[in-house]
Amino acid sequence: MHLSSHRRYPLVRVLPCLGVLALAVMVCLSLSACKSDTEKVTETVTQFMDGYDAIAHPNADDKKDDDKPKETDVPDPQFGDDATSAKLDDFGVDVDEYHQHLLSHFSYQVGDVSVAEDGKTATATVSITNAALSGAITNAASDFEAWMLTDEMQSTLDSGGRAALVDKLFDFLYQCLDAEDAATATSDATLSLTKDDDGSWTIDTPLPDEFFSALYGGTDIRTAEEAAAQATE
Repeated sequence: MHLSSHRRYPLVRVLPCLGVLALAVMVCLSLSACKSDTEKVTETVTQFMDGYDAIAHPNADDKKDDDKPKETDVPDPQFGDDATSAKLDDFGVDVDEYHQHLLSHFSYQVGDVSVAEDGKTATATVSITNAALSGAITNAASDFEAWMLTDEMQSTLDSGGRAALVDKLFDFLYQCLDAEDAATATSDATLSLTKDDDGSWTIDTPLPDEFFSALYGGTDIRTAEEAAAQATE
């Protein structure tokens, strides 16, 4: 069948466009396929660490992201303080608010990434900076003890009971953690990862103790948990 010139003209314009589109798709697929395991590991660790940053610095965009599907291979932010959280919950302390204040001075940087020769496992070093929890607790306890000797303490106790005293103690702690001149520490931690059958990378859990120590500004979280457990006895 012979096509008239007015029917051939659109085809002449459409075919090059289809060729450009096909080329763009091929380039995208090629770039995705060429992404190295080192890059994939770095992305996985970065996404995981960004979860802590979102808690430390929540904003409107973070709230919108809550409605988006999350990567199933990346664990949610972990704090390694189950015993402490349980104790705080008994005291009526909002654990999420507690964690947010703990991360007031949080920042991180992904460092060296090493992929094993078999390509199935990897490690990534993360440098974490945050307020020193141990120092903040010491300062808050000192402030609280001084406040306990004031007339305000008695009126607070009379009006709110023990719960009001706990709230006051944590007000002091949060002030110490949030202070611009709060003492901070920077520590390195190494995360291990395993490649899944689909080629994605998963951070191994449980996370190492050194990670949680770095997360809390050089504070050994195990010591804090032991103290919390003794307080319940």
